[in-house]
Amino acid sequence: MGQTAVEFHAACLVPRARRFPPGCRQGHFGSPHGRVLPMKICFVVDKFPSLSETFVLDQIAGCLERGMEVGVVCNETSFGKDRNIDDPRWQALPGKVVCWWGGLGRYRPLLRKWSGRFWDKLSTAIDIAHARKLQGADVIVAHFGNNGMRVARAIKRGRISAPLVTIFHGRDVGEPLHDNTLARYKIVFEKGVLQLPVNGFFRDALIEVGASPEQVVVHHMGVRPNEIDYQWRSWEQATLSFISVCRLTEKKGIEYALRALAGLPRRDWVYSVIGGGELLEELKAIATNLGIADRVSFLGSRPHSEVKQRLRDAHVFLLPSVGARDGDLEGIPVSLMEAMAAGLTVVSTYHSGIPELIDDHKTGFLVPERDVAALTGKLAWIAENPRPCEEMALAARKKIEAEFNSDLLNQHFVEIAMQLGETRSLA
Repeated sequence: MGQTAVEFHAACLVPRARRFPPGCRQGHFGSPHGRVLPMKICFVVDKFPSLSETFVLDQIAGCLERGMEVGVVCNETSFGKDRNIDDPRWQALPGKVVCWWGGLGRYRPLLRKWSGRFWDKLSTAIDIAHARKLQGADVIVAHFGNNGMRVARAIKRGRISAPLVTIFHGRDVGEPLHDNTLARYKIVFEKGVLQLPVNGFFRDALIEVGASPEQVVVHHMGVRPNEIDYQWRSWEQATLSFISVCRLTEKKGIEYALRALAGLPRRDWVYSVIGGGELLEELKAIATNLGIADRVSFLGSRPHSEVKQRLRDAHVFLLPSVGARDGDLEGIPVSLMEAMAAGLTVVSTYHSGIPELIDDHKTGFLVPERDVAALTGKLAWIAENPRPCEEMALAARKKIEAEFNSDLLNQHFVEIAMQLGETRSLA
């Protein structure tokens, strides 16, 4: 699977661990005059806050909880546009939320369309002209490879000196892998100090194109199990309830879920699909053509509170992810982690980093990508064997608590960031 963030911290940072300047507490640095100052960490993202990137929000929350001064530099803000993520914490970040391009940010989509093949040079020039917004950070964390590349170019031009950590999630690795252009991140490897792919598959891919193995560390995203009630519900004497929560894009594989359910021998089942996306109408048509539209509900985007309730009411979580035709890949879907923590039986595929989360027939079920017959077979077995599934659901909950617990992961992340920031302060 590759080195994890925990293993990296143990192997590389322990000899220097806890070397905080006198009088400082974890999460803070001392000034030359003995004052205690919070460590400044800047997150670079595309849109903030984003409902589809709750892992970013959770990581920011983890840094805030540990005394860091957090700021965000983004392309656009979405405050007031989605009540599901209008948390006062995001508007009141101590380091502020600012647009990288300032007032020019609103013209970014138009400039990208207008500039064509010159977009890379134009956007880089504007990035560098506005890079001073990142200058005050002790550590910069770029989510997704494209943002890491933007920061790395500014570092190369001498506009930024803080250590750069880049977190790779999915599309940012999958699409360039598909196009054979993953080596585009060479400047990130050279100017950044640490790459944190979310799974071992991505780690191997980055190393293959030139990243130093010592600087590429698997750091999983996670969920907070203490905020998710575990509840097992048997379907032995009930209608079997399937559910998916995702954006309706090709890589989520919902088409294959529909086709597998259409072949399920047991007929007393229902399927709820939560989420919007470009494939919504196409998937509705597939359900109709398969003759199962009366048992499938496409619910669109729903408030998080409703999603949690519908998860509590369901039995089986379906996410048969696939590699999209444009190369887009999953990292390790947080929705699967949430379902496992909540006590659902989970069914997914041997895709990207998902096998790092789900052990087939131990903590859930896996099938090959796009294999409708295999998926139907697993669903049929689940339908007839609720009691063994209860044992697997409990094992899945324990795995989330031990390995995909964001409280623990955020602690390790903060410790790594602290060491990077401390190294800079002592330089």
